[in-house]
Amino acid sequence: MKWMIPLAFLISCQEAPINRTTANLFDLPPTELGETWSTKNEDQAHKILAQTQEMVQTRAASNGFMQRDAHPKAHGCVKATFSVNNNVLPPELRVGVFAKNKSYDAWIRYSNSDPDGEKKSDFEKDVRGMAVKLMNVEETPVGSQDFLMITAKEFFSKDGDDYLSLFNALKGGSARLALYGITHPLSAKRLLGARIQIAHSLETEYFSSTPYKLGPKSMRFKAKPCEAPSNDEPVKDDPFYLRKRIVEKLKKNEVCYNFFVQPNNEPKVNPIEDPRQGWNEEKSPYLNVATIKILKQEGIDSKAQLNFCENVSMDPWHTHPETRPLGQINRMRALIYQEISRLRHEGNRTMVIEPIDHTPCEGPEKVLCELSRK
Repeated sequence: MKWMIPLAFLISCQEAPINRTTANLFDLPPTELGETWSTKNEDQAHKILAQTQEMVQTRAASNGFMQRDAHPKAHGCVKATFSVNNNVLPPELRVGVFAKNKSYDAWIRYSNSDPDGEKKSDFEKDVRGMAVKLMNVEETPVGSQDFLMITAKEFFSKDGDDYLSLFNALKGGSARLALYGITHPLSAKRLLGARIQIAHSLETEYFSSTPYKLGPKSMRFKAKPCEAPSNDEPVKDDPFYLRKRIVEKLKKNEVCYNFFVQPNNEPKVNPIEDPRQGWNEEKSPYLNVATIKILKQEGIDSKAQLNFCENVSMDPWHTHPETRPLGQINRMRALIYQEISRLRHEGNRTMVIEPIDHTPCEGPEKVLCELSRK
């Protein structure tokens, strides 16, 4: 059950311990909209970071390559556009990338969550990921807006206490994990329900799971395919069928998603610091604010584009301040994503660069498409 350890942390890897610092935690915006944060939570973030480092160090020692701590098995990175239509939003919620009706070029990375995913078949149940990177976005730290989503509607830990307890239980073996399940029944339920089997990455619905800011409110978001799914079934005897189906489908057709935000209209009922809780969709309905169009394309399974998919960094804190992540889990991500991503690239002798167009293998960004394994 070690697959569960890093679901919240989609990027990492390193070879040597880091010098711990809380500088980037101190630089985060002040708490709001029901967030809570303390020095205790800072300590928890560093403990989780250390355990994540230990895990990726062990894996890197066996294969000589720094992979992500979670979602290491990419099915492909695909070219897309993200077109905003904010007419359904009230004026006060038209913030960040939703402030104007505008289209952005984007990259989307599809993946499996299991840390040992490259050794496992797509047929096995797992948490699936869809990470969307909008390029050339103003007023963001790196020029990109990243929307990270998984196939679980709700998250599996309540807060820093709960999340660190889960890490410690996983490290303590099956007996301790069973005790965690007894003492944290809702978290255990969310954990078990997060793993699913899918037939197509492009026909699956994905969710933010944790809350984000939307101007004066909190929100969740999701991406839902525009068309009904096909009748295809998962393929038991092909461990890479999800990638092959992406390649085959996009050679012939474009694919569309509707992108929704769910403004939290009941903040007292839907607390920021418990993302395990579902939000009533009648009282806090999803609003369709954008269309994602995945372009008809080839080269998804080329060596250069697979290298790009390995090198590109996805981080929920690549965001406009008005759509920033909320809650203790997401504040921990601010430390862990940044540090582990940087160290993963250092370990693999690659640079951390944000793509700015759909041709990253040319010009100054071409290092994104280069990769060397020991």
